[in-house]
Amino acid sequence: MLSAQHVRLSPKVATLTTTASHSPATNSCPITAHSVLFSRLSLSSILQFARTGIPSATHRDVFRSRGSSRSSWRRPPRHDWFDSLDSKVIFYGIIAVNVGIYLAWQSAVTTYRTMGDPTLLAFLRDNFLVDMRNVSAGRLWTLLTACFSHRDTSHALFNGLTFYFMAPAVMQLLGNKRFLGLYFLGGISASLASLAWNRFFRHENVSSHGASGAIMATLALYSCAFPRNTFLIFFVIPCPAWIFLPGILLYDGWRSFSDRRTTTDSAGHVGGLLSGVGYYMWKFALRR
Repeated sequence: MLSAQHVRLSPKVATLTTTASHSPATNSCPITAHSVLFSRLSLSSILQFARTGIPSATHRDVFRSRGSSRSSWRRPPRHDWFDSLDSKVIFYGIIAVNVGIYLAWQSAVTTYRTMGDPTLLAFLRDNFLVDMRNVSAGRLWTLLTACFSHRDTSHALFNGLTFYFMAPAVMQLLGNKRFLGLYFLGGISASLASLAWNRFFRHENVSSHGASGAIMATLALYSCAFPRNTFLIFFVIPCPAWIFLPGILLYDGWRSFSDRRTTTDSAGHVGGLLSGVGYYMWKFALRR
């Protein structure tokens, strides 16, 4: 829209204009002092309007923040196509990747037992298990790929059910991009915690895999964001989130020290939980 602007003339100039408009027309039009003054004032007003009025009437500064006397420049908001995707694409995509790698493990084990061919099994061990052997060999991607890997059916089902019930609320809270960042952060933190614990405390080269660390990060952020909501332990026992989170953190920490025979990577759980709490503090608590 164009903003209207008026050029105001002084009363003296207005009088000069009226006098000039009613003067009789003659063949020779002498230039009087009044007409020169009027022409100069009119020209000055027109030039001033051209310099200042036209740009402000026809152009808008879209980058200038409203309500500020100073011109604070900022980029226009960008449309993020990834966050505009349906969250179900990310949700079921993660499940599909986990299921696909689980089926690959089952096929590899069956092929090795029936045909004696270890090719697929060796490939999965080198690329979907995190341990010092793989990391020392330069296969650093196993820090992340191990988070999508399940070899046992019970392990895959338990993690899958937990992810199915926990992930949608956190995805709605964070959006697609941040949720995927949280999932990756939890998985990588769990892998690093498992490596450090097995190397420096247990002094064993133990392989680890599973989405537990990423899911623990999701669970921890949910507990921090909704502390009054209730968890059902083993789908039966109700427990408030503000009690459940420190409880499971202490439980996994205690098991890391006390139970060396367990096949559960409790140190990885602790790493995933702490990363979820840290992510919540970074994104929400510290910015209030």
